[in-house]
Amino acid sequence: MGKDDTQVYVGLDVGSTTVKAVVTDCDDTILWKDYRRHNARQPQTVLNFMTEIESRFPVDTLKVFITGSGGRGLAPLLHARYIQEVNAVTYAVEKLHPDTGSVVELGGQDAKIIIWKEDELGRKSTITSMN
Repeated sequence: MGKDDTQVYVGLDVGSTTVKAVVTDCDDTILWKDYRRHNARQPQTVLNFMTEIESRFPVDTLKVFITGSGGRGLAPLLHARYIQEVNAVTYAVEKLHPDTGSVVELGGQDAKIIIWKEDELGRKSTITSMN
């Protein structure tokens, strides 16, 4: 991919044990992804990911979104938008798997439970829990 006015999206999940990264285009096509244990070096692992992403995708605009237990503090340093984990999972499942009734996600330090309920008019609402 050459230098042009193309925009790509970077998603980072900075968890308690790993950092996951994904790069997509505007059509949500996955262009690159990776997953690494950070061994208690979250900022360095994120820096390594961003350095690699910037070298692989020399575009004018990287739009970065970050989530996870270590994401909030790193977001301002990356000019990234922080998204709370349960909200990120809820959005992704609603977009990619709209018929899903529930999700249980087991992370390194917590579990997230999301249940979708439909009322008599067909409107969906969510019930979320995180421990």
